[in-house]
Amino acid sequence: MPDNTGQNLIDFSVIIPAHNEESRIVTTLKETADVFEDFNGSYEIIVVDDGSADGTCKSVKDFISSGLQYCRKIRIESYSPNMGKGNALKYGSSFAMGKYVLFLDADLDLHPSIATELYRIMKASNADVVIGSKMHKDSVLHYPFLRKLSSYCYYIIIKVLFRLAIKDTQTGIKLFKGEVLEKCLPKVTVKRYAFDLELLVAVNKKGYKIVEAPVKVDLKRQFGRVGVRDAFRVFFDTMGVFARLNFRKYYD
Repeated sequence: MPDNTGQNLIDFSVIIPAHNEESRIVTTLKETADVFEDFNGSYEIIVVDDGSADGTCKSVKDFISSGLQYCRKIRIESYSPNMGKGNALKYGSSFAMGKYVLFLDADLDLHPSIATELYRIMKASNADVVIGSKMHKDSVLHYPFLRKLSSYCYYIIIKVLFRLAIKDTQTGIKLFKGEVLEKCLPKVTVKRYAFDLELLVAVNKKGYKIVEAPVKVDLKRQFGRVGVRDAFRVFFDTMGVFARLNFRKYYD
C-alpha cells in the first residue's frame, strides 16, 4: 500500500479482483457505488483486471467514461497473464488510499451492501479485521450442497492445522483497517486460492483482532471455478503456509 503518512485519506478503498467478468462487472460496479454513495461518499473502487481474456477491461473503461458522477471514484489496474485472485488483491491494495480496505468478489454472489454490516461490527467490537463467514450461525446460503461440503472440509483442515479462532477464511468479502494490511500483506506469498488463509494467519500472528460476520450468498454461476487441479493447489499452498508458520517462523 502507498505510504499514507500525513495525507488526508479517503475512508474506504474497495478492491475488486476480476478475471473474465465482462458479463457482470459493470453491474457489480453500479451496485457497489450505489451502496457507498448512500453509506459513505468518501471511497474509491479499484478493479484489478487479472489477465482477463475477454472484454472485462474495456467494459470497465467504458463505464468509467460514461459520465456518471461517481465514476471518477472508479479506476482499473490491469496486468497479464492471469496470476490468481490473491495476487490481484495484493496488487490492488498497493494503490489503496483508504483508512479501511474492503476485499469484494466481482460476481455479486455477495452483495456489496454486506460491507455496511462489516463496518458496524468492526466499530462495535473494536476489531482490526472483519470477515464474511459462510459458517456464521446467521448466514443465509443459497448454493449447492457440494459447495457447502467442500467449505466444511476445508474448515476442518484449517482448524486442525492452524487453530484459528475463525471458521471460514475463504468467503470473498473482508474489511481491514488499512494499517493492518500495510504490516501483513508483505508476508503473503500465495497468489491464488490460499491467499486469504495466509493473510489471516499473518494478521493473527501479529495479534490483530479478527471477527466473523454473517453473509447472504446467492450463487450467480452455474459452475464454480475451482476444479480438481485447483483443489490440489489449494492443499499444497495450505501446507506451505503451515510449514512457514510452524517450522520457518516466517510470520513472526
